[in-house]
Amino acid sequence: MISAVRAKRKLVVGVVASAALLAIAAVVTVIQVGTAMQLPPKDSSAEKVLRVYLRAAKAHNCAVTEALSDGSDERSVAWCGGRSSSLFSNHPDLLAYKNIGSVSRVSASEDGGVAEECIQVDVTETNMNGAAPGALPGWQFCFDRTSSGWRLTNEGYG
Repeated sequence: MISAVRAKRKLVVGVVASAALLAIAAVVTVIQVGTAMQLPPKDSSAEKVLRVYLRAAKAHNCAVTEALSDGSDERSVAWCGGRSSSLFSNHPDLLAYKNIGSVSRVSASEDGGVAEECIQVDVTETNMNGAAPGALPGWQFCFDRTSSGWRLTNEGYG
């Protein structure tokens, strides 16, 4: 009798654990699909990718800003604010942006072997390491062409 009760209890625990794992997998899949649906197509211009990136940063969408960044260094400081929904914790917070400039192309010979497209934007920020909160006129976002499309690889002044 006791072994039958134990067997039923193990079955119930197994079913509950399986259901919990399926629920977690479903949530992760929805997050991944949701992020993929927000990313620009691979053939989008660097300017289009920047505009998607800036909208996501202003909305504190770490999943999108990290997905549009290439390299762990850039993903770790992707603009989206210090949100707990990110695997990284050192995110500057984009409060506003304006005056998106034209694309400036940097040749591979000028950039150590990889051609970049850079675009200046006037940004207002907080929570950035090494910068006082406020306006950063002419902040430059630079993108490299990857197999996934243009991705942010460098930013700053100069």
